[in-house]
Amino acid sequence: MIRIDLGPLGRFKCPVSLEAKKLSNYKTHLFEKSIKKTSSVKNIKRVHLVYPVGNKVSTPDTIGFHLQIELEKHYQVTTYNYDEIKIIKPGNSDVLIGHWHPNPLTVFRMSAKKKGWKRVLGLAPFCPDSTGWQNAFGNNIIKNCDRYLAITGNYWMNRLNDSPFQHWEPKTVHLDLAVDRRNFPFIKKNFNSAGKRRFIYIGHSAWYKNTSFLEKIAQKLPHIDFAWIGGNSSLKDIKRLGKYDFSNQEAKNLIQEYDFLITVGSADGNPTTILEAMAWGLIPVCSVQSGYEGFSGIQNISIDLIGDAVAAIEKLQSVSEVQLKKWQQENLDCLDRHFNWERFCSQVLDEIESKYSPGLAETSFSNRLSLLVAELKSPNFWGRPINIYHFLKANLKYAFQKNVAKNITARIG
Repeated sequence: MIRIDLGPLGRFKCPVSLEAKKLSNYKTHLFEKSIKKTSSVKNIKRVHLVYPVGNKVSTPDTIGFHLQIELEKHYQVTTYNYDEIKIIKPGNSDVLIGHWHPNPLTVFRMSAKKKGWKRVLGLAPFCPDSTGWQNAFGNNIIKNCDRYLAITGNYWMNRLNDSPFQHWEPKTVHLDLAVDRRNFPFIKKNFNSAGKRRFIYIGHSAWYKNTSFLEKIAQKLPHIDFAWIGGNSSLKDIKRLGKYDFSNQEAKNLIQEYDFLITVGSADGNPTTILEAMAWGLIPVCSVQSGYEGFSGIQNISIDLIGDAVAAIEKLQSVSEVQLKKWQQENLDCLDRHFNWERFCSQVLDEIESKYSPGLAETSFSNRLSLLVAELKSPNFWGRPINIYHFLKANLKYAFQKNVAKNITARIG
């Protein structure tokens, strides 16, 4: 991976890592120029997009939603749910791009093995932590992909070559997430006074979110207000607020009562909640293992020593409002210049039109074996009863929806 000098961007202290030949300036005219250039490189007629395309403003739906809109400007597009059972027969001018689900019977994994694609591109979250649990299953399919667009943070991308996935490096493209600021308007106009600042965690409680560490922080700091949006269970010493639709004003009113978003993941690729909080005007406080490292407006805390984390949070209680608003502005500049859908879609379009298709690097038998073991041990392993249940439930729903649509079409006809 090559670091690109972003010139004037440096004054915003927003480190951005991109591959060579990717956009490094996100002004509209340069974006349009790049799209015009790439759209005529190859004779591609149809793109098969395997990603949820819903109305939700959060991931994963928002990824599929924005990609579909942009891709339809250049190609015919067919979309699929990433957990549905289906095999796509490729046309000689077709591209397959999308999410490689842990279940081997799903549409991307089954279809990628078919001969005749113009190009096959994996597009999925990536976290190359030492356990390998989240991505080990991908070792079974990446060999069938021309490239892998890895949705991950700079912390994890910088550590790819020291991970069990180092042999993926030639095929891997770093793809930072994005946020539409219109869906997450700026609402944090003023901060609570020093000593009374409040922290909120937004997300679920899967193992890699490391919420037990957040509980320890809250227990050490009983005088500080910690709250949680998104879970069904409870976290000790943290106020549970339930679930909210962030497009509603009620949710926005609640969010603006807090000053910091806190997330302490141990193996979290790059949670979108950090970008959403930046758009709202909250200051993110996160572990580097949550993917974001070295951004001046994002405050990193340690998850190795509880004392260090507690000290960092106590220090934030006394930071001046001037400094907090400076971090706010730096974060907004980062969103406008890099973490936006124009840049995200442009990187995807570049890879669709590219002819570059490197092989995997060499790796040892022992590493391949360790990844197989990691896949079997992972909570995401497709053969676990709970995962089989969710898989079958989803596909029964899809079958029902298709049958209803078919009947409606027949009646209209």
